[in-house]
Formats: sequence, structure tokens, C-alpha cells
Amino acid sequence: MLFENPMVLLGNIKPARLEEDSPKRQVSAMILINLCTNDTPGNPENSPCHSSPPRMGNSPVGCSCSIYTYKRHYTIMSTLVTSMNKEKFEYWKLNALYGLKQAGHEWFKTLQKILQLVGLKQCIGDEGTYTSSNGQLIIGSHVDDLLGIAPTETDLDKVEQSVEKHVELDKRGKLSKLLGMELTWKKGGVILTQHTLIESMSQTFPYTSKRTLPMGILDYAAKDPSEPPTDQKRYQSLIGGLLFIGWMTRPEISLHVNLLGRRATEPSERNMRTALQVLEYLKSIPSEGITIKKPTKGKLSLEIFADASYGGMGARSQTGVLMTFGGQPVEWYSRRQDIVALSITEVEYIADCKGAKDASWGQQFLQELSVSSEIPILKTDSEGAYNLSQTAKFLRRSRHIEHQYHYLRQQVQSEKLAIYTIPGKENPADVLTKLTPMSSILAWKQRWLNSTGQAGTTS
Repeated sequence: MLFENPMVLLGNIKPARLEEDSPKRQVSAMILINLCTNDTPGNPENSPCHSSPPRMGNSPVGCSCSIYTYKRHYTIMSTLVTSMNKEKFEYWKLNALYGLKQAGHEWFKTLQKILQLVGLKQCIGDEGTYTSSNGQLIIGSHVDDLLGIAPTETDLDKVEQSVEKHVELDKRGKLSKLLGMELTWKKGGVILTQHTLIESMSQTFPYTSKRTLPMGILDYAAKDPSEPPTDQKRYQSLIGGLLFIGWMTRPEISLHVNLLGRRATEPSERNMRTALQVLEYLKSIPSEGITIKKPTKGKLSLEIFADASYGGMGARSQTGVLMTFGGQPVEWYSRRQDIVALSITEVEYIADCKGAKDASWGQQFLQELSVSSEIPILKTDSEGAYNLSQTAKFLRRSRHIEHQYHYLRQQVQSEKLAIYTIPGKENPADVLTKLTPMSSILAWKQRWLNSTGQAGTTS
């Protein structure tokens, strides 16, 4: 169900500290440790083996050591630290959440058991999400951070008390930051921005240029042999930050960063300048982001907008998908298609199939969260793709299309998905597939972001 005034809190699970003088315990990490005894023949007490803690790997020369393997589980994740003091061992127990290769997996399994013990069920659509049987409580997890959503704070307190029986919690209060995003709460909604990350990147990559998104196709082209190379690691670091911003809060740069990411192995100076211009554009309007407003009453539905550009840079075309729920953007991406399509209709049909798969996942996930919604709606601007989704008639021009893409037709015919056509100018996924002018991007932002209506200017 959707809550009128949900309480959104963030908590952090504290890793256990080093405990001195703890008894010897069997631990979960599979560690081989060389343990030496003082009465080993031919091994004086002042040998390196006895003057320092036992070492991993091979024993010192002339030392006869026993190898102990600890395999059993103890609490969340543990490792054994030992120090030798002549006749006795002093054992320190360290419950570590970080530092070991197996730590992440072990912690995931432990958190799963803890939340199941307090009466929560893990979602199949997103394994980091847990919900109560009646849908009144939703818990999202990211490593050791827990995000709780419930009708009242009392409901969250009950879960907190249950979880604290197993691990220690550090309650952070109302959510203001999450995964590199800043949350600004306003009446009737919340705005997700990343101005702190943008400012940090601007200091790391100082640059002055036009504060508009670069539109030239050559700005994204592969490196010409005559062009000088650029610092590959610096370029990859910049693209990684831009990808994260595009995925989380700024959909309008998704296509630009996707095109630039293809040059990560051999970037040119021109590619670097283009990437820096994208960052400069973000710097000029760092406070913009995704606006999530309170939905209107009544049943809600998923709406998926799909679009594609034929050809483009290289033989494979570009797919763009924007998913909304209650009129709010919840997922988007711009990706190059896996195969070479032979017509505009086939390109659009492949993109619509991607949107159909996203709709299927979104509908199942909403059901797990006990959120009632109508049948998902897919909107496309291709009449040819629409016609292919409606009929199984054998057509010579489309018989070569791979069977996997007919998943769209199956979903439509089984009435699990509704598909409609819209004019191309009204398709918001258009900015995810084509290098559109800034005027079109501005209009798009006014519709989907908390845009002030000001375009980028020349600095």
C-alpha cells in the first residue's frame, strides 16, 4: 500500500570492535595459521617464530608447526588475531564486517536471517528489499545501511528493537542523504539531487567551457590516429562519476555519457573535452534532480516509454527506455542494442521488447510490496512495432527477427501489457536515443525534473 505520510529513516549497523582477552573461539573465516610451541626441538625461545605473532604461510626454517583450520561460523564475520607470549597464547577476537573477500556474502546471508527472524520477507524482484506480510513496512538494505519506510515511526521502532536483539544499530533519523544523493523534503514530495558530488568532481576536474551539452557527433567519435591521446585513468574516473549521476538523478545526460563510455579504452583529447563539458553543464545547475511528488488518489500504473535511433554511431542502434509510476520517473537507461537491426521497425520493436521486460519486472515488484496497480502501459512512437506486437501473421520482412524479441507480442496477447502509440515529439525517451537540441532538453526537464526553466549559458 502507499502511505499518506510515511516515516523514512536511515540506520547504520555498527561492526563489532576488537575484544581483548576473549576466549578462544571458532570463527567463520577459513584461515590457515602456523602455531608454534615453545618445546619444539631445535627451536630456541628467541627465534623469530616466538618473538613475533604467528605468520600466514610457510613456517620458519627448523620449526615444526601445527596447522589449524577454523571453519565454523561465529556471529557475523570473524577473523583470528593471535600473539605469542612464551608459554601461552593470547587470543583476540575481531568481528570484522570489512576486509575479507567473503565478508560481503557472509554479511548478506546473516542480515537475511536477521530480518526474516523479525517477520520480514525478502523480495524476489530486489533481494535488498524486505517487506512485512501486510505491506505496512518496507526495509531497503545496502551493505550495513537499512532504510525503513512505514506509516508511523512507532512501526519502525518495533522493528528496530527486534533487530537490535541481534546486532547493534546506529539510528540516523529522517533520511537526508542516501547513496551519494541529497534528499530535500518539501510539502507533498521530495527532490533527489547530487550537488555535493557534482561540486566535488568539479574541483577534481577543473574546466571552463560552454555550459550546454555537446551536440556534435564527432565529439563522441573514436580516436583518430592523428589525435593526441589523453590520460586514460583520469578519463575513466570522470566517466564513472558522470555515469553514476546519470543513473541516479540526471537522465538527460544518459545518452551523452553512454556514448563517451565507449571510448574508455582509448580516449582522445576531444573525448576528454566533451566529458568535461558535460560536467560543466551539470555544475551550472547542480540543484536540479528527480522530483518525487505525492501521487493522486486511485489506482496507479506503470507507464513505460520506449524509443530507438536507427544506426547512429556504428551499425548497432541505440535504445532508450523511461519507466514512470504515478507519473514519476523511477527508472531510465540509454544503451546500445545487442544486434544489428535491418529496419527502423525492427529497431523500435527491439526497444519496445526491452520496455516490456522492464514492465514485467516492475509489476511483479509492486505486487511483492503489496502495491495495487493497473496493467502496465507501454507507449511507443512506431506504428510498425505496434502492428508487430498485435499480430502473429507471418511477414517476409520481419520473419528474421529473433524469437526473444517476440516476448513483447506474448505479453500483449496475454493482456499483461497494454501498448499504445504516441507522436514522436511527445515521447520522453527521445532524449535517451538522440542528440537533441538544448531547447528540447529544456522542455523535457521542465516536465520531468524540478527545472527552473533556464538553459545552460556560456561561462
